[in-house]
This record gives sequence, structure tokens and C-alpha cells, in this order.
Amino acid sequence: MAETGLSRPPVLIRSLLLASHAVVMLLILAALILPAYPWWVWLPLVVMLLSIPGILASRTYTYRWLMMVLALPVALGLMELIANPALRLWSASLVFFSCMLFFCLALALRTSR
Repeated sequence: MAETGLSRPPVLIRSLLLASHAVVMLLILAALILPAYPWWVWLPLVVMLLSIPGILASRTYTYRWLMMVLALPVALGLMELIANPALRLWSASLVFFSCMLFFCLALALRTSR
């Protein structure tokens, strides 16, 4: 039987989760404006867009697979943090908000049991 995710996480965790999800999507979208990025930078953005309905419905399955997929924006941010000194602020904020989203997802899963 599939989990429906009927029990919602607390309001503070849910609002932090939604805000960090939006910020990560905006930061990835900002990276796409730069002309030097390869095609695979679209992949984290597509995954984040696909997760929106599940996050809005508080589906625990979406929380679980999004936690695994967050390795993509973290890897992108760490790669730019090391390789490109001109984009240090952007890449540090991408890593920070991706980690924040990860911890919010973990807390939401923990409190919705």
C-alpha cells in the first residue's frame, strides 16, 4: 500500500522546506543564465520541478527520493566552489540551501511518523 503522506510536518519545518526548495530552484536557474554551463545543469532543475506536486502534497515518498537527488545540486555547488572563484558566493549559497533542504526533508520525515 502506498503512503499518502496525510500527516503534515509542523508549520515551521514545512515553511522552511518550501522556502529552501524555492531558493535552490532559483539558484540553479540563475546558473543556467551563464553561457559556460553544460547541458546537464538542467537535470537538477528538472528534478526539482518534478518534485513540486509531491512536496505540496507532503508525500513521504517524494521527500525520500528528493533527499537522494539533492546530491546533484550539492555536487554542482561544490564543483564551482572549488573551481571558479568568481562564483564563490553563488556556489556557497547553493550548497548551504541544498543542505538546509536536506535537513528540512529529514525533519519532516521524522516528525510525520
